[in-house]
Amino acid sequence: MKFFELRAEGLRHREISRVTGHSRNTVRRYLRDEAGKNEAARAPRRSKLDPFREVIDELVAQGLYSAPAIATTPHPSWL
Repeated sequence: MKFFELRAEGLRHREISRVTGHSRNTVRRYLRDEAGKNEAARAPRRSKLDPFREVIDELVAQGLYSAPAIATTPHPSWL
């Protein structure tokens, strides 16, 4: 909380780090994380496996659990 009080007083990151004894990077990270809470969360990133997710789930349901077994199993949608 001291970081935010000092920032509200107008001190810069370097000055806050001197007063609190924390590194500038720590001060920057705490202040940035607090500011980032108000922003919307990012959408999850797409995976390279997304186009094959249904097929992989189907093969796992059939009992194929290892990646090499799934990778070597021919499937019509992969051709």
